[in-house]
Amino acid sequence: MNRMRNKALPESESISVKNSIILAGQLGVITKQEFKKGKILFSVKGPILPRATKYSFSVDLDRHIDPLRDNGSFDFGRYLNHSCDPNTIVRVVDAEKKFPYIEIVARRNIKAGEELAFDYALLEYETVANNDCKCTTALCRGTIHGFKDLPDHIVKKYKAEGIIPKHLLKIKKAAF
Repeated sequence: MNRMRNKALPESESISVKNSIILAGQLGVITKQEFKKGKILFSVKGPILPRATKYSFSVDLDRHIDPLRDNGSFDFGRYLNHSCDPNTIVRVVDAEKKFPYIEIVARRNIKAGEELAFDYALLEYETVANNDCKCTTALCRGTIHGFKDLPDHIVKKYKAEGIIPKHLLKIKKAAF
């Protein structure tokens, strides 16, 4: 990894990258203020890749945003961790266009000092982060996996909330 790229951690007046509350020894996106449900917290933009990477954001099965800023430094999206009971959702914007982007939106009211997290299963059909989950929430599924392996009762819950990206809904048409 290029150490120069990682030197300047992203920061704004409302969020910053600091030591993760969820994952010991890792970095995460931590809030500096409260946010109301539905608030757009930040956007993820970057080059479009044909395959998923550990840090990319899916906008379609073969289109993934690498969370890089124009200057080559990492975007906030690079540091957004997983939770099985996330406080944010991923909203794909302009998926059909040449340069789509992602909005990270508050799923519920968020307090100052909380770590922002989303459910990786709401991002990729098959995630490259298949490993043990360490979110420790009451709803923890024990394993991080993609949308394809998300239990139907959770798919139904997320569908009722309207937070499943369209490209994932097209693929898995579970009985609702």
